[in-house]
Amino acid sequence: MVFPDRLAAVNQVLAHARSSEFYRQRLPEAPLRSWEEWGSVPLMTKRELREQSPRGVVCAPERELLQYHESSATTGAPVSVWYTGRDLAEIRERFSRWGVGFTGEDRVLIRFPYALSTIGPFVQMAAQQRGACAIAADSRTTITPLPRVVELMRKLDVTVLATISLSAVMIAEAAEMTGLDPRRDFPRLRAICCAGEPLSPHRRALVERIWGVPVYDNFGMTETGPQAMDCRERRLHPWQDCFLMELLDERLERSVAPGETGQLVVTSLTRRATPVIRYVTGDRARRLDERCACGERATLEIRGRADDTLWVRGRPFDLWDLDAIVSRLPSRRFWRASPAEDGLRFLVEREREEDRIAPDLLDALSRAHGARVQVELVSKGTLYDRSEPVSFGMLGKPVYVDKPVARA
Repeated sequence: MVFPDRLAAVNQVLAHARSSEFYRQRLPEAPLRSWEEWGSVPLMTKRELREQSPRGVVCAPERELLQYHESSATTGAPVSVWYTGRDLAEIRERFSRWGVGFTGEDRVLIRFPYALSTIGPFVQMAAQQRGACAIAADSRTTITPLPRVVELMRKLDVTVLATISLSAVMIAEAAEMTGLDPRRDFPRLRAICCAGEPLSPHRRALVERIWGVPVYDNFGMTETGPQAMDCRERRLHPWQDCFLMELLDERLERSVAPGETGQLVVTSLTRRATPVIRYVTGDRARRLDERCACGERATLEIRGRADDTLWVRGRPFDLWDLDAIVSRLPSRRFWRASPAEDGLRFLVEREREEDRIAPDLLDALSRAHGARVQVELVSKGTLYDRSEPVSFGMLGKPVYVDKPVARA
């Protein structure tokens, strides 16, 4: 790993971070003289961030703190993040360059969480920076269940839908349940903006096929804000002047070879109110160093959470791998995967009564992926209940993987 042009930026951030007691105790006192010294800087875990919340890693005066957010706390106590006006201005300006190309003609319906989360308010800032009208259809309130989202999209001539990819599929199904065709009956819709979960090429293709419009991705987290976004070519490019991104092996001991998948570790390169230094994100990712038509030289693949990776015979199957298998099935909207003896088992909601899984397809998938693939088609509503329109689509974080619960 060599980042020759960013050692000065790293040293500036380390000096800034030492204003907090937590960082002062763990960071070297002197500036780094070479990247060989970087490996001695300890990795930072989410547990440590939780323990330091809400103020332990704040590196700005109280009077400069303008905005506060927390993680969803689905896996433990929440992580606290503060932003100064300078932080917000940086995010708003950078994020507004999203490849979707927000304009003053757009009406952007934002179906992300708003309460304490970052993505909803940040997408709203980015859209309004370019003069677009924002419609805050919060995904965690009963005020905007899916039927009302469909109604709002129709009556307000929404041009851009911003939501997680699974929610985009659910909104389409809610529209279909009322007799609407997502490709035909939303003529002003021109794009979908996704965030909040990995977007594999197969998941992107599924959403684009359902709605008939291009899908633009974004990657970030509460702890850092946005870290990467799609260009106009719909390729995910990292914000290299804002974050140093390392990819380490499964044991978090060494950098992986170029083009290999590793665990993503990030460091802030700007003077954030709550900077992260070698933060273990828990995401599996791959970096491709090749020039994009937009001019960027690096592309990221965010392949899924390390904790959601299924291991079969020593081989990892992350969300991208699982999506690749599901993409070959006749039904592919709603599914769940779990480990099975010598392979993988999928529960997939049947989209049409005539959908069937041919044995030769399972054989072909098993050979292609080096693991036995089992698929059970189940009736619609098994994984996501449609009988109550308020609860359908009222998701916490999407769940695609069922793992056995370890016994004490």
